[in-house]
Amino acid sequence: MRSVTRKLAITSAVAAAVLGATVASNGAALADPPAGTTPAATDIVAAGSDTIQAFDNGLSTQYNATSPASKFYTWDATGTSPITPKTGATSIPRPNGSGQGITALNNNTNATLDIARSSRGPNTGTADWFIPFAQDAVGWAGFTGGNAPTDLTSADLQGIYTCSITNWNQITDEPGYTGPNATIDPIVPQSGSGTRSFFLSALNITAASEPCWNATTPEENEGTASVFAGDVNAVFPYSLSHAVGQLYDGKGSGTDNIGVLDVFRSIDGNTQIDQTNKVWNANFPLTYTREVYHVVRQSDWADATEGPRLKALLDRSTNGGYLCGTAASSLITSYGFQTLGNACGTLTAGQ
Repeated sequence: MRSVTRKLAITSAVAAAVLGATVASNGAALADPPAGTTPAATDIVAAGSDTIQAFDNGLSTQYNATSPASKFYTWDATGTSPITPKTGATSIPRPNGSGQGITALNNNTNATLDIARSSRGPNTGTADWFIPFAQDAVGWAGFTGGNAPTDLTSADLQGIYTCSITNWNQITDEPGYTGPNATIDPIVPQSGSGTRSFFLSALNITAASEPCWNATTPEENEGTASVFAGDVNAVFPYSLSHAVGQLYDGKGSGTDNIGVLDVFRSIDGNTQIDQTNKVWNANFPLTYTREVYHVVRQSDWADATEGPRLKALLDRSTNGGYLCGTAASSLITSYGFQTLGNACGTLTAGQ
C-alpha cells in the first residue's frame, strides 16, 4: 500500500499544507476529555500513540462540533494513571504508545475503549482492523549545533543503532565532515512506541535493545526531555509530521515540543524538511515513510450497534466517513501529516 498511497499524497501535499496552515486550529483542541466531562458509554474513545494524539485532540474538537450521534474523545499517552475512559468503563493503566494502545484495545471491550491510535502498521495476532488516515515519515534529530553531521546515510544510522559505529570520527562518508573524537549517544523512545519500532525496522534492526543505547527512553517526539539537555552527541528518531506540526503549525505545547533538537537533517542525502513549503520532503525515501492508523476490533466494525458509530468517524469518504472526507483533509495537513486520498479508510487485517 505504501507506494500507492505515497503517490496520492505527493500530488497535493504542498498545496494542502499551505491551506492547512491557514486553518491550523478549529477551536481549542482537547487534551483528554474536557475537565468535568466523562464520555458517555455510547461515545467513541481512543488511546495509544503519542505521534497522532495531538491530531486526534484536534479531530475531537472538530468532529464533536458537528453534533454526531456518538462523540469522539481521546486520552493522551501521558498523564495521571489509571484512567476510566468512559462512563461505566473498567479503569485501566493509561496506554502510552501504539503497542500499549493496541494491547489495551484487545484486553477490553468497547464498554471501555473503542480505538487504539497507532503509528505502526498491522501486526499479527490481533483480530483488528488497522485503518489508515494519513501519511507520516520518520527521520532523525540531533542536538542543535551538536557534533552530528547534517546528513547520515542509512548505513551510518544502522551502524549507530547496532553499536558498530560509536564515535563521530568513524563517520567518514559525509563530504566536508570531520567527526570529532566523541562518543555518539543513540537514544530511542519509550518501549511500545510505534515510532521506535518503525525506525528500527526501517534500519533492519530486530534487537529490542543494544548496549550503546542510552538507558533513558524519553517520550517520542519530545526534544524537551531532560536526557537531551546539553547532549551534543544525541541521535533520536523523530516523526517528521509531528515535527512540522510543532515547528510551523503551532501544535506543540508544554513538553510536546522539539526543544533542543534539530530535524533539519538528511538521510542518504535526502532532506527531511522542506523549509520553503513547511512540510516534510515529499521525495523522502519510501523506507522511512509510513501510514498512521486508528485500530478497531473487527467484531466491533461488523457489530450492528458499534459499527455505525465507528464508521461515521473512520470509514472511507465514499461510505460517509468523516475523517476521510474533505472536512478533515485540511485538519490532517495542519498537523503536519500528508493526506492519503482514496487510500484513506481502507481496512487492513491485523492477522
